[in-house]
Amino acid sequence: MGNMTCGSFASRLQETSLWPFLFLEINMDGAVVVSKGKDPYETTIKALRASPLPKMRGERILIKPNAARLARPGQGITTHPLVVKAIIDHLKEIGVKEMAIGESCIFGVDAQTAFRWTGMKEIAEKEGIELIDLDQGDPVEIPIAKGTVVKKIKVPAILKEFGSVISIPVMKTHMHTHVSLSIKNMKGLLWRREKARFHQLQYDETITQGDKELDIAISDMASVLLPRLAVIDGTVGMEGMGPAYGKMKKMGVIVVGDNALSADAIAARLMGFDPESIPHLRLSARKGLGEIQVQKITVKPFDFLKWEIPFDPPPSKLSIPFPDVIVHDEGACSACLSTLLVFLQNYHSRLTDYRLGDRKIHVGIGKHLNACPKGTILIGNCTTKMKEMGRFIQGCPPVASDILEALVGKDDIGRDGSLVHSSCVGEAVHDKK
Repeated sequence: MGNMTCGSFASRLQETSLWPFLFLEINMDGAVVVSKGKDPYETTIKALRASPLPKMRGERILIKPNAARLARPGQGITTHPLVVKAIIDHLKEIGVKEMAIGESCIFGVDAQTAFRWTGMKEIAEKEGIELIDLDQGDPVEIPIAKGTVVKKIKVPAILKEFGSVISIPVMKTHMHTHVSLSIKNMKGLLWRREKARFHQLQYDETITQGDKELDIAISDMASVLLPRLAVIDGTVGMEGMGPAYGKMKKMGVIVVGDNALSADAIAARLMGFDPESIPHLRLSARKGLGEIQVQKITVKPFDFLKWEIPFDPPPSKLSIPFPDVIVHDEGACSACLSTLLVFLQNYHSRLTDYRLGDRKIHVGIGKHLNACPKGTILIGNCTTKMKEMGRFIQGCPPVASDILEALVGKDDIGRDGSLVHSSCVGEAVHDKK
C-alpha cells in the first residue's frame, strides 16, 4: 500500500509548517520489530538497530515516556529509564542532535517529583538533554476537522518546536481502554485538564454507534497526534487493573514500529488480545492510521508469538472492600467499576458527610440502573436517566479526581487531590442541580 499521504491532515491546519510534528505521511508498510532480553537497555538497542527507522536527523525530537505518576522503575507503571536512555543514545548515534524528554503528569502529581521518582531526571541530566513539564506555559488549540466527538484539542504550545514525537509507553492493560500503548500514551500530550475532558464527553448513540466516547475521542486525537515512532516498553508490564493498580507482568520485550498503530496491534497480540477487539485501535484503523490485522503486518522475527504471555484483562467484576458503601450496580462496565474502586481507595476516608439516613454511602452505576435511594452518587453517562435521584457525575467514565471535584467543588481540592474544606461536603451531595 506504501506511504499514504493524508490530505485530511493538511486541511486541518492552514500552515502545517507551524506544526512540524503533524507530519503528512503515514507509513502503512512499516515493519514492527520485537526484541527479547533481560536488560532493558540492551533489549531496546537491539530492537532499534534492527528497525528501519524514519529519517529524523536534523529534527528536534520530543521523547514522550509514560512518567506521569509517582512510581519507581520496574514496577510496570512508568517507562523504565534505561529504555529512554537507549533511545537517546541511539538517536545520537544516527545523528540527531536536538531532543528533549517531555511529560504532562496526572492531576495532583507534581511533575518534578515524578521526574525524580521515575528516573527521568537522572537520565536527562546524565545525557545532557532538556526535561520538560508540558503543563507549564500556554496552550494552543489544534482543530480536528473530521473528529467524531472531539473537534479540537488543547496542547502545550511548546510542541510547535518539535519535528517528531517518539511515544514510549509501558505495555499494560487499562481499566478504561482495555490496553494502554503508544497511541493512548499520546493523550499525555494534552494540556492539563484537557485529558480529563475526554472522560466527560456524552453523545447520542446515533453518533457513538455503540462505542464509548473515550475510545472515539482517542481515535480522533490520534488523527492529529500520531507519533512518528513507537517504542513500547514491555520489559515489565502491568495486567489486570491497570494503568496503576494492577499486577506487574515480567515480559522482557521491546516493540518498535514506525507505524504506531501497527506497533500497538503487535503489542496487544503479545499480551494475548485480538487487536480488533480493542475499540480505540479498531477505530483508529478505520480512520486509515495504520494496519491492525496481524497477518498483514511485517514483523521481525516472524515467530514473535513465541514470546506471547497472556495478560489478565481489566476485571469485569470487582469486590468493593468498604462495608459502609452500597453499590447499586446494574450493568456497569469494567471501566466504571474500576474507577469507583480507585475513587474509594483514594478518597473513602473523606466521604463521612456523604452518608444517607442508613449511615451508608450509596453509589449508582450501570446502564440498567432504575432504582436507588435519594442522595445516591451516580457515576457515569449510563446513569443520566437517574440524575434526579442524587448527584450525577458525567463521564465515560469520569476519572477519580473528577468525581471528587464534582462532589465538593474545585476550590475544595488541594494540589495533591485531597479535600481542604471537608465542611462543604454535606451540602454538595444533597444539591439536586
